Amino acid sequence: MNNIYKIGLFLFIIILTSCEDFLNETPATFISTTNFYTSESDARTACDGVYKMLLDGTSNATYGRWWLAIDLGTDDVSSKSLRSDFNNWFSHTINPSLAWFESYGQYSNFWTGIARANSVIANVPTINMDIANRNAIVGEARALRAFYYYQLVRAYGDLPAIVKEVKVKSDFMLPRADVDTIYNQIIIPDLQFAELNCKDALHDGHITKWTAKIILAEVYLTRAGWRRTSQGQFIQGRSENWILARDKAKEIIDNSPHSLNTIAVINGQNTTPAYGASWIESAPFSKESMLELSAINVYPYGSWITRECTPNANGSGFWGSNSNKPLSGQGITTPVSQLTFPGKPSVVGMYIPTADLWRSYETSDKRRDWGLMTKHTTPEGSIYLCQPTFRKYVDIDYYLGKANTSFQNTNNNFVIYRYADALLIYAEAANEVASAVAGDAAYNAVNSIRTRAGLTALTTGLSQNDFRIAVWKERRCEFAGECKRRFDLIRTKRLATETANIDVNWLPSDNPGFAIAYSNVNSLFTGTVSWPDREWLMPIPQSEIELNGWTQNEGY
Repeated sequence: MNNIYKIGLFLFIIILTSCEDFLNETPATFISTTNFYTSESDARTACDGVYKMLLDGTSNATYGRWWLAIDLGTDDVSSKSLRSDFNNWFSHTINPSLAWFESYGQYSNFWTGIARANSVIANVPTINMDIANRNAIVGEARALRAFYYYQLVRAYGDLPAIVKEVKVKSDFMLPRADVDTIYNQIIIPDLQFAELNCKDALHDGHITKWTAKIILAEVYLTRAGWRRTSQGQFIQGRSENWILARDKAKEIIDNSPHSLNTIAVINGQNTTPAYGASWIESAPFSKESMLELSAINVYPYGSWITRECTPNANGSGFWGSNSNKPLSGQGITTPVSQLTFPGKPSVVGMYIPTADLWRSYETSDKRRDWGLMTKHTTPEGSIYLCQPTFRKYVDIDYYLGKANTSFQNTNNNFVIYRYADALLIYAEAANEVASAVAGDAAYNAVNSIRTRAGLTALTTGLSQNDFRIAVWKERRCEFAGECKRRFDLIRTKRLATETANIDVNWLPSDNPGFAIAYSNVNSLFTGTVSWPDREWLMPIPQSEIELNGWTQNEGY
């Protein structure tokens, strides 16, 4: 277990739990801000409560369990789960009454975070405390508010612009504002304030100026691309956003204390490639990390993702039947049944990699065999097999049956942004501004990623479109499992084309060292159902529509 500071242990304020609660006859109340906000310690505690909506150890935690479904049904993420709500993902019959929207907090969690941020932003400036520290805390709250709104506009489209602390009914009874208004009046100004006022340091779980800059760079990248409006129109963003994305990413590359992890982590006979160093439990908050959510295996502050991503308790199926001996070529005659992780992890398999994702990697790519784990070697040399599993989601101590671990008490942090984001945002945006030329900074950015992965550099003179495709490919392989695929496909207008005609089954040629066909996916995920236009956006939860009198996103 990593002994690290857990952001958001404190839940100090009872504000809204969802927008619909605003419309109760007696609105949700909160602790008197006059009595609470009196010291710097109060300011920090309140701000930590804003972080809490990202990962808080509960069953409905955003990045601890449910937000990962945002990529279900793309060419990257499948599921073996037959949950009734997930069936709708694969049959493309999503509707606004599903539990994911109404019960699991994947709409309301963001609003709770926004409400808490608004309280911090309104009240911390009144505290008599060090001005720099005060501005830094307000900057963190504003960056988090921006991030929550950013997730909401990308997923749900037009939203009410709630920027005041909620005190009276008129503070929340607002119409939906268009996405551009949310970007221009909230998201971008909040991040600009944060980049000027948050601390200039490596990330330790708190927002820094560099965290604000990487979110802002991605915001510009997103705004340069395509989106579907809540009214059903497809529009492309303004081209000047490419320049803004390029320049903001370059600030990080040139001036930040961050850099790529480039050294493999060797622990006895276990080797984690440099690419995987951001996720190993023994070294949280690496120099590459720019926004990382901390989980500890102390109930209820752990992550549930390890259980949710586990497709099977052993490697049978992918590695053959339990009696097969797939590693005999290495002199290991142990059958599959005895190569099972001793922790016998609980099995849900809601988020598992697709065969299509596996095939997207070049054979020598170190990211594939580590990131899409099918085998693990312990420091002592014991080997265990599993079906293809996102290693980034796994607390390996739980798989190994270490003491004091359970599916609710796992310490695998979730990394949302890292230095690799800056490199690939820069490369893509720079190429869109002016076609990349071999040897220039855009090529160097991509090649630093490829070199770490054990691949040859891009050295030939690619056309602008070929370089664009090369960057897209690197993003897919680099950020697999990081909740970026759906949004990448939307902004590049490839959501329908890249998710069409996916071969969801694993072929004998896919298996390293043991040729066998394998399938472990939701039966409705056929890879042949066309992604409907309406699902570029998620629907607003039905209860919100009814209570607010809003018009639902077109198509639902």
